[in-house]
Amino acid sequence: MNTASPPRRRARRTAWEAGLPARAAALAERWALRGLAPIPGGATGARLFAAEAPQGPAVLKLSLPGQAVRAEADALAGFGGSGAAHLLAADPAEGALLLERLSPGTPLTALAARDDDAATRAAGAVMAALRRPPPPGALLAEAAGWVRLLDRALAGAWPLPRPMLDRAAGLFRDLAASAPAPALLHGDLHHGNILADGPGWRAVDPRGLCGDPAFEAAALLRNPPASPLLRRAPRRLAILAETAGLDRARMAGWAYASAALAACWAIEDGEDPSPWLAAAEALSA
Repeated sequence: MNTASPPRRRARRTAWEAGLPARAAALAERWALRGLAPIPGGATGARLFAAEAPQGPAVLKLSLPGQAVRAEADALAGFGGSGAAHLLAADPAEGALLLERLSPGTPLTALAARDDDAATRAAGAVMAALRRPPPPGALLAEAAGWVRLLDRALAGAWPLPRPMLDRAAGLFRDLAASAPAPALLHGDLHHGNILADGPGWRAVDPRGLCGDPAFEAAALLRNPPASPLLRRAPRRLAILAETAGLDRARMAGWAYASAALAACWAIEDGEDPSPWLAAAEALSA
């Protein structure tokens, strides 16, 4: 979630973007990168560059420096290339990560449009590959701590359905209280963050969290918001329970609660929450 006011964020981002060319060139020299070339699109708020690193094809990812970059680096280091792209180098103070480039890199979104069952099985396999205890010393937020934003929305009478917020906050607390041993979590494992790599699939762009292993399914189940595919939540839950070995009821609870949380993020960022309200409605059963 964002903590700075929009004007402050815009000013900081404008200054950061002005320095990007010099920063990318300096990092290319430092990490012996060749053929640096911008990649259009990519992660929200980040700038991506294709490059050839001494370790092989790579992606240089530049983001605004902060704890989010450190958490992403710690998560990728913890995954160690199992289920996720390898982290080749990192300088969180510069907002810089050097990542293994996945090939062909096609998002799982494309497969979901053709065969949602196959896409859900692929996602479940990635979830299983990622699962491990949190690495010692990693800077990881607790997924359950995100309930604080729901509490703020309730206390501040935000323009969101109060029954949804009440239910979501209750689920956050109940599921956290009954959770098994915490796992290292990607935290944003939706279809756009799972990419084809050879014959298999691997994840990119983790938030870097720790918490209930079943929380990992939440982003996949609530995405894409307002999509007819959300009506397939019961089928998706059954497939994920089988392929990822996660508890069906816990996944469903986290999915609903995180859809309500996403609606709060939208309000906080001055965006339209209606797609996430539709996601919560689709997941309400």
